[in-house]
Amino acid sequence: MQYSKIESLKLTLTNLARQGSKIRIPSFDVSGKIVGIGFKPYWTSPLDSKIETLEIQFTDDYGRLIPFNFYNITNYDIIENDRAQKDDSINTTLDIHIFSPNKNRDEDPYEKIRVEIFN
Repeated sequence: MQYSKIESLKLTLTNLARQGSKIRIPSFDVSGKIVGIGFKPYWTSPLDSKIETLEIQFTDDYGRLIPFNFYNITNYDIIENDRAQKDDSINTTLDIHIFSPNKNRDEDPYEKIRVEIFN
């Protein structure tokens, strides 16, 4: 993943968190209102090719604060976006590509996770 693509993802997710958007991750059956977003590394270098950790903190229907972590993000695809500019979008659906080094040799080490963010 290129530096500009990493920065674009960080900016988009941060803006959606500021707007008080909701998140749904169907494959893990989690949903709630986004409270915070954290990245590692926080400061992106032009040499970076992945996001080591993306932590999304959200509150569920019962008001509990739940952290959800993605590790080794190597790419993402925007499946659906309601605006031309990614920075000011309200409803976004993305597939996040995660590298899983612990998979068997026969399996594909990359996994796609669908994330839906909406107001």
